[in-house]
Amino acid sequence: MKGVSRLLTTTLTFHKDVYLAKYDLPFLKKRTESHYEIYLENSDKTLGDVHVDHNGVTLEYSSELLLEEYIIIHDLISRLREGNDVIVDDSKSFLGYLSNGEPVYIVNNWEPWIEYLQSSMKNCL
Repeated sequence: MKGVSRLLTTTLTFHKDVYLAKYDLPFLKKRTESHYEIYLENSDKTLGDVHVDHNGVTLEYSSELLLEEYIIIHDLISRLREGNDVIVDDSKSFLGYLSNGEPVYIVNNWEPWIEYLQSSMKNCL
């Protein structure tokens, strides 16, 4: 039986009001002034939601995404962080573990996790 999909959440807190329109953010469809959907190009698949309020951005997305879809979400977060003084809380975005047992989240331990996954894939070939 397939596990129930959980909703993962990442919150970014800025020190000033946030205007998503000023960022070059692919994969977003504006639904209202404060709600966007994260979607895959050339697909109707929605990966998650982005909620904006004054100085905060909250991303909500499934725990059942493919690696390439998590990469899109990580990229969105990286673009939002670029050049800003931002506090990122990714404690509710647990993705897995590194080989040494350390937990991996959408931001914390992201690069070592990608390297770990890529080396694991090479070993499977």
